[in-house]
Amino acid sequence: MKAMTKEKLLEHLANYGYPLLMPKSNEAEDVLRNLLEQEDARLLEGFPVVLFHALQDKSQLEWENPGWSFQSLSKKSQRRWPSFLAFSLFLFRLAKVGESYEDRVVKLLSKFSKSKQVLDSLFDPFMKSNFVEVDGVEFSMERVKNAFLTYYLQSAKDDKLQNKKQVLGRELLLSELFTPRQKTLLRKRSEGAPLTKTEKEYFSRVLKKRLRALADNELHEWALKLLHQ
Repeated sequence: MKAMTKEKLLEHLANYGYPLLMPKSNEAEDVLRNLLEQEDARLLEGFPVVLFHALQDKSQLEWENPGWSFQSLSKKSQRRWPSFLAFSLFLFRLAKVGESYEDRVVKLLSKFSKSKQVLDSLFDPFMKSNFVEVDGVEFSMERVKNAFLTYYLQSAKDDKLQNKKQVLGRELLLSELFTPRQKTLLRKRSEGAPLTKTEKEYFSRVLKKRLRALADNELHEWALKLLHQ
């Protein structure tokens, strides 16, 4: 593995859709390997973004070669690699980036014998946007989702993606105003799913007031005025 300083890693990240700051490198696997070595959660959260752009750029990564083993990574990277592939797979499915990308991540995960256990253990925390600890570093799944969706939306230029961009854009905006649990309740209400007595009371007592404020035309115009001053 070609080792990079943190500064060099930051310099290369922008090329793979995670511009924490800068111009381009063609060494996707080296960037990904070096990301896995970091202790800064903000950097590690960029792994799915970089992986997605690497898969877009290359029809086959070094990691996808039949003879490549994840055990060739450092011990630290070996501990983290399956979890970050799992996060990437969940994010690809959430953003509907395409089955071909999902399949490639599934095949990478198959190189790890306990991939099913990793996926099962992380799925629920991911869906509920909980905090997850991976090898001593704690991550907010809500922040991981927002990081990926933000960069994915910025990179999506195809007109056919406009509807998807609107849906994902709304998801990001909702995250600014509501907690993951509140968003789940709002979705249930929107889809006409039955609410429990507690959920109905919470909706009436808390969420209804906030929705009324969002729906107020005068408040909307005032917010626009403030944004454009």
